[in-house]
Amino acid sequence: MSIDQAKKQWVWIIAIITMSIVLSAFLLFGGKEKASKAADEDAHADEQHGHDDAEGADAEDESLNFTSKQLIEFGVKLAQVELGDVEQKQQYPAKLVVNTDQQAHVEASFAGRVESVAVTLGQDVKKGQALATLFIPDLVDQQANLSIAQEALTLASQDYQREKQLFNQGISARQDYQRAYNAYRQAEIQVQAARSRLSALGASSGSQGRYVIKAPFNGVITKKDIVVGENISADKQLFIIDQLDQLWVEFILPSAANIHVQPNQEIEFKSLQTNNLFKARVQALTTEADSQTGRLQVRAKVLTPAQELRPNLMVNVLLTGEATRQPVLRVAKAAIQQIDGQQIVFVAKTEKEQIHLTASPVQLGNYSSDGQWVEIKSGLTVKQQYVSQGSFLLKSEMEKGEAEHAH
Repeated sequence: MSIDQAKKQWVWIIAIITMSIVLSAFLLFGGKEKASKAADEDAHADEQHGHDDAEGADAEDESLNFTSKQLIEFGVKLAQVELGDVEQKQQYPAKLVVNTDQQAHVEASFAGRVESVAVTLGQDVKKGQALATLFIPDLVDQQANLSIAQEALTLASQDYQREKQLFNQGISARQDYQRAYNAYRQAEIQVQAARSRLSALGASSGSQGRYVIKAPFNGVITKKDIVVGENISADKQLFIIDQLDQLWVEFILPSAANIHVQPNQEIEFKSLQTNNLFKARVQALTTEADSQTGRLQVRAKVLTPAQELRPNLMVNVLLTGEATRQPVLRVAKAAIQQIDGQQIVFVAKTEKEQIHLTASPVQLGNYSSDGQWVEIKSGLTVKQQYVSQGSFLLKSEMEKGEAEHAH
């Protein structure tokens, strides 16, 4: 082998060795980079998985935890979901009227002139209280007649006593004694008659023609037609006194209404001004309202008087139809809250000393007319414990916790 061939051989050997070294280095560093990248991806995946698990845990832990003592302090009350009625009552317009059985029309007993008026319209009065004072000319004559009769009785009594003494002494004749006695008895009768006339008119002998009109019972002056100085006739109605704690409620029941009302039945009515509920008892049913269609005019006595109830006040009577509904699943209306557009009820679950309250979505049905109950179509089961009072406080606590978690 020549020297030139040997040199060429060594050059190729060196080139091959160099390429081998470069290729090995490339493979070595490339594998490490891939391994590092894969490790980074695995770590990121683990971190994401851990985050998802944490969110899942948070999602599962949306209940509020309290002790029984804390619930009492916060005013939260629990109840059981129950089966019961959610009554739907029909409303009919009605009117409060005066109970005419407890009303007085006060008139003058005779004609005269009004000297004074002691009461005003709407004033409360007591039995025997003075309402007005009249000057009655005829009363003056009646009182004068009584005075004359009393004077005649005095003279007749004196004559009778004298004749009686003379008769007992045998001086006077029996017929003179009898005449004196008859005159005396006649004078007594005249006095009694004059006093009876004054008593029937409600006047006394010493009133000097003044007549005081008095209230016949406790009540309120609801009508007043009398002024000082006017001359009134004997048949003029001066006052009307009503006992406003004895009112009636009257309404018309349509013939098409599927409602049965009977005497002594207790019903409810609602004030249009305050929405307060009151009770009444049916007293009378008549067809005077419409004789052709047979609609009933119903009159009921108010059982729960109140200051806001006055004659001519419009109210609504609440009546339940004859067809009774089947019992439904119901909860107190105060238990219903709205979170994220859903109607919810806080369901309670007791574990040891902790009470877990969870917002459970529900589907609602009818509301009762008295505003106390609401029907639950789905979301709860019978005898399940729920928050019947204080649910708004729990809603606020839950929304507060979500806001803090978002930050």
